[in-house]
Amino acid sequence: MPSNRELFEQAGFWIGPRMFPPEYVDRISAHFDAVLRGEYETGRPPHGVNKFGDSMVKVSNAWWADEVIRDVVMDPRIASVAANLLGVDELYLWADSLYWKAPLKALEQGVIGWHQDRQYWDISSTDNMITAIVNLYEADALSGGMRYAEGSHRWGLVGGSDALVGAENAGSHGTPRAPDGQSWKEIIPSVPSGSVTYHHALTFHGSGPNLSSEPRRSITIHMVAGEGRLTRPFDDPIYAPLTTGDFFRGPLFPRLVSYEDD
Repeated sequence: MPSNRELFEQAGFWIGPRMFPPEYVDRISAHFDAVLRGEYETGRPPHGVNKFGDSMVKVSNAWWADEVIRDVVMDPRIASVAANLLGVDELYLWADSLYWKAPLKALEQGVIGWHQDRQYWDISSTDNMITAIVNLYEADALSGGMRYAEGSHRWGLVGGSDALVGAENAGSHGTPRAPDGQSWKEIIPSVPSGSVTYHHALTFHGSGPNLSSEPRRSITIHMVAGEGRLTRPFDDPIYAPLTTGDFFRGPLFPRLVSYEDD
């Protein structure tokens, strides 16, 4: 029987078991909603808040703003699984995002288009980057859950696709063309609330609108392996402490797991 890592290497994603019980999902969701309302437990605002009509909200680096969200993002169980799947000894936080989708919204503004995370992360020197998604809802095609192009992480960086189309994300989201000799195989798993899913930075993924009767909440945790360095100057205050060639370290990029500590 293939190991979890072997399954991840074959598909480019892995669906983990339920990690957070229902009562803790409720607590996380309450803090999630507080951040969306602009109530910041720590007194520090997140890195950014983007609203797409009344269909979707994205909050970047919410771990700055709320202790419960921070505990989830820093949960060593999540990072340990991610390190094992990626086959690395050390992982650092790259960023987190909260995604909220309103119920019963069949609009393009609630769509995350097909994309590879790596296309947005060219300031990192390594492809050894992985994303964990904490699902705070019953994720499936109806609720706008994640969808993956199986095996697409082996295609390299393809590009030519967009997670969000324009400032309002109101344009049409297309499906990228698979490279010659490859086939597009879309997987939309059904995932229980409280579970964590993982995908490689080169895996094509996206999500549709939320047609269910309940809001869709998820916490996305992006991680980079210890060898990752800044490849070029980047005009964003979060990278101001780093110069080209520096490892991603320091208070903005906390270490999540290192097997050297064992």
